Amino acid sequence: MDREKRIENERKEFIEWKRSVSCDGCPMEGEDTWVVTMDGPRDSPYMGGKFKIKIYFPKEYPGEKPDVNFITPICHINIGSYICITALTKYKPSYSILYILSQIFMMLTSPNERSPLNSDYFKLYKDDYSGYLAKARQMTREHAK
Repeated sequence: MDREKRIENERKEFIEWKRSVSCDGCPMEGEDTWVVTMDGPRDSPYMGGKFKIKIYFPKEYPGEKPDVNFITPICHINIGSYICITALTKYKPSYSILYILSQIFMMLTSPNERSPLNSDYFKLYKDDYSGYLAKARQMTREHAK
């Protein structure tokens, strides 16, 4: 499937999918960059927050992975200059944007201690877990409105 057709199919799937999950945004047809807003999961320090995520489709997509980053500052051990999830670090062309967004949502409730990306937040996470949760809640209140 060519790039444009794949992106258009994923845009249509996203519009249907966002009705059933806490995600918003309307990727425009023919655009290389999407910005979506994901609600912080319940029972997490991100609850109540709205996190903007930027998705860029490179020219070789789906053969080349999309560039996916948080725009909203967030305190998380697996988020830094990129997002450390298997769907991105071991990307396969069969992975859809919905799959990647689902992985990000799950990561917010279950950080992966085996793949910490942000060393400062990981140190706080290991040494003072309640301090880490407080920092995550604080950043959510300040930035994820």
